[in-house]
Amino acid sequence: MILLVSFTPKKLNNSINNNEFLYRGIIEINWDFQNNRPSSATFKDSKGVSVDREADRTEKECIDFLKSSKDFFSICKVKAESVRNRNGIIKYLPIEKNIYHSEIHDSEERVQMRGSKPKKIRDESIVVYNK
Repeated sequence: MILLVSFTPKKLNNSINNNEFLYRGIIEINWDFQNNRPSSATFKDSKGVSVDREADRTEKECIDFLKSSKDFFSICKVKAESVRNRNGIIKYLPIEKNIYHSEIHDSEERVQMRGSKPKKIRDESIVVYNK
């Protein structure tokens, strides 16, 4: 007898709490070396700004998980409340290998953030890892 088992990835609560941090991996081209911080391009992406939500993990767990997926130059975090205060939309969009995956969008209708939103969100972000 053959038993077929289907794998259903774990999913978190769809609601992202305002106090939850969102972690963003930063590639070297998006680092502002002159000011030693992420550039505002860190929070601009035509496909949505990919972030990992904190969920019930420690900061170290969040950083280690991001580092395991890609060789990031830096990692920053920003509170969900900060994104919402700038009228950004946070969508919980888990993927097969990452149940924490979420995206920041400009609005319900527009994906890529525009205007001063990326800069203001960057200004409220905190760098938690640097190579």
